[in-house]
Amino acid sequence: MPRRFFDDQNFHVGQLVELGASASHHIGKVLRMAVADELVVFNGRGGEWLARISAISKKAVCIEPLTFTDEDRCAPLAVTVALPMIKGERMDYAIQKATELGATALVILDTERCEVRLKGERQEKKLGHWQQVAISACEQCGLNRVPVVHGVLSLRDWLTSHLPALKLIAHPGEKSFSAAALQGQTELALLTGPEGGFSNDELQQAADAGFSPFALGNRVLRAETAPVALLAALWAWHGH
Repeated sequence: MPRRFFDDQNFHVGQLVELGASASHHIGKVLRMAVADELVVFNGRGGEWLARISAISKKAVCIEPLTFTDEDRCAPLAVTVALPMIKGERMDYAIQKATELGATALVILDTERCEVRLKGERQEKKLGHWQQVAISACEQCGLNRVPVVHGVLSLRDWLTSHLPALKLIAHPGEKSFSAAALQGQTELALLTGPEGGFSNDELQQAADAGFSPFALGNRVLRAETAPVALLAALWAWHGH
């Protein structure tokens, strides 16, 4: 199966195009692919193109799109996953796996018990890195629409933004989720907490914003595990 690459530009069958710096570097310098090798490219706006490498220079790779496949592979329910900042590679893991499991958007939150605090240039750099993690996950898993990584937002600001009708907050000790709540829904906001859990004030804010609390069994999941486990359970409940 050809390797897949994301590049944010328009592609047209039969029209040669020079790939951007990131894709060109990966193809030419990291993977050392050759002229005439086939690959798949997608731009995040739906569908993908089977293409052939037509030229490789020191700075760029040029390809010729051969055929277009109009296939999104998106999940049937648009899920926005909101999660706190987590230390180190565990944050990368949470974003990568949430993307693979079909999250439509990811929102990075600053909560009372967050393990990390980022500001200014450091925060912008991290957001760019996390967006690239989501892109790489899409390249690997076959998704053709990349979830946008938003943030960093305070929990209060996010709770008062425009959110879908169905809103769930994961919290240990709560009742299990009823799959019946998914019937007829097209969007869902899923909120998961930091290692130390949500404060009582934050739980009340979420309740006031219309979030329904639920838990998966009687175990306490790690902050990076919760989004992954909850999305997997969600698709099982949804029958996807």
